[in-house]
Amino acid sequence: MQTARRAAAACALLAALAGCGAAQSSTPPPEQLAPSVERAEPPGSTTQGGALTALGRGLSIAVSAPKSFVPTSSASPAAARAVGFEMTVRNDGDTPYRPTLLALTAHVDSQAVKQVVDSTQGYSGLVGTEEIAPGQSMRFSVAFAVPPEKADVRVVAKPDPAAAVAVTVFDGEV
Repeated sequence: MQTARRAAAACALLAALAGCGAAQSSTPPPEQLAPSVERAEPPGSTTQGGALTALGRGLSIAVSAPKSFVPTSSASPAAARAVGFEMTVRNDGDTPYRPTLLALTAHVDSQAVKQVVDSTQGYSGLVGTEEIAPGQSMRFSVAFAVPPEKADVRVVAKPDPAAAVAVTVFDGEV
């Protein structure tokens, strides 16, 4: 019983002291102490494009705003309309990252849609064997088939197909 009373008194004292002078602080907020650094959004957060989103394993991804376009006749698969994204993967990990491991999927109204390769318009997806060294970034363009009318599109990414968690990198109407 004695311990409970002492603990309650200590909590009351701490609460009173914490409130004293809280409105006046000589220390600037943390965001004013350090230079502005672009930080990755936490895994699972949704973005409309542009912000870095953490993928895990020291990787982050930035996705542009969507660009709706009509694929050329050489696009595969054929589609009446597609939506393209510029993506940048940043490696802040300790080891090189092979971007061909990146698993990107898109859904339109909860239905999976196919990635469209239209090299004529610059949408070639992830190709090649180049690795992203620690501290470096790589930019590429991907596109997904969408219906001719406006639709809700959600794009998710995983650092590799076996990753347990998929991170939403775009969620919006296109």
